[in-house]
Amino acid sequence: MKSPKAPFPKRFLLVFLSVIGGLLGLFALTLLFFTLAAYRPPAELLLAPEDWGEAAEGRDGESGPGDLSLLSWNLGYAGLDRHTDFVMEGGTMGLPRSREAVAQALDEIRRFLTLQEADIYFLQEVDRRSSRSYRIDQLEFLTAALRGYTPWYGANYKALFVPYPLKEPMGRVDSGIVTLSRYASPQGLRWQLPGSFSWPVSVFNLRRCALMIAIPSPVPGREWRLINIHLSAYDNGTMRQEELAFLKDKIQGFYEEGHYVVVGGDWNSLFPGITQDAFGPHTTPAASLFWVQSIPEGWSLPGWQWCFDPSVPTCRSLNQPYEEGENFVTLIDGFYVSPNVEVRAVRAFDLGFEKSDHNPVEVVIRAKL
Repeated sequence: MKSPKAPFPKRFLLVFLSVIGGLLGLFALTLLFFTLAAYRPPAELLLAPEDWGEAAEGRDGESGPGDLSLLSWNLGYAGLDRHTDFVMEGGTMGLPRSREAVAQALDEIRRFLTLQEADIYFLQEVDRRSSRSYRIDQLEFLTAALRGYTPWYGANYKALFVPYPLKEPMGRVDSGIVTLSRYASPQGLRWQLPGSFSWPVSVFNLRRCALMIAIPSPVPGREWRLINIHLSAYDNGTMRQEELAFLKDKIQGFYEEGHYVVVGGDWNSLFPGITQDAFGPHTTPAASLFWVQSIPEGWSLPGWQWCFDPSVPTCRSLNQPYEEGENFVTLIDGFYVSPNVEVRAVRAFDLGFEKSDHNPVEVVIRAKL
């Protein structure tokens, strides 16, 4: 005898549960795949330059340069111009406006950099064929434009696919920090910074790093130790504290060995003496400023010097496209130098956040002999 068919509601429930079970299984397998494929760099990675090109050997002869000019700029992957907001800070956009907008911003960035003629460039958020920046290889583009510089690249965001935001997912991301040097360096290192988001968010998030190059100084046995950083942003603050503790230990050790130490980049933290209201009133909601924190009290080392221009903000909020007086602006980009380094000049460039959500900052320094 044939078994009687289950009543329609029961059959419907069984089919529904089977479909849900299949979808959950597919989701679990997908998450497992991305977990296994996640970027896992070692704690310390010896780097090779991307292309030696025509890098100079040093203006002061074989002993190395005594004076240096360094310029730091977070490029925002040429996708965060003044007309753009970002969903992570309360905006609506997950992607830049268009490929044309990214290409135009990148070209303006190139033009600015080539005019400055700094000895060293510290760049952050430089994409390499990422979906969010329409697969333009920004490192290749900038390296071709800045002939005479040795480019060093440290990946800090590599993901096969970032599904956030759901409406405009970022897709494949390959991005990092770049140091371009006029002087040939015998050593380049990528340090994996401590701290991580919990799983599964960590699968699709950044692997923050610091990029150190060493170039000869005028004093035998001592080097310029130049460290490019881009610290965490959208954490609760504890990751940045771990990263800062790690950096403090490294730079203190280098200085005690007699080296000339410079740390620069996007600290994602307000510098000592900079308050949230330093640049006047704004209309940015407090909920969009959850990422704002200061360099911890007591972190600074005796005799070391912060280098920033307090008259020019270097970062804006992304809750809306940029409107002066409405967006929150602050100062989180700059340099930190050891006591054996003389600071000759510091200036930030007020570019009105036209092509990036950051403004560049430059420092001119000299080794104390």
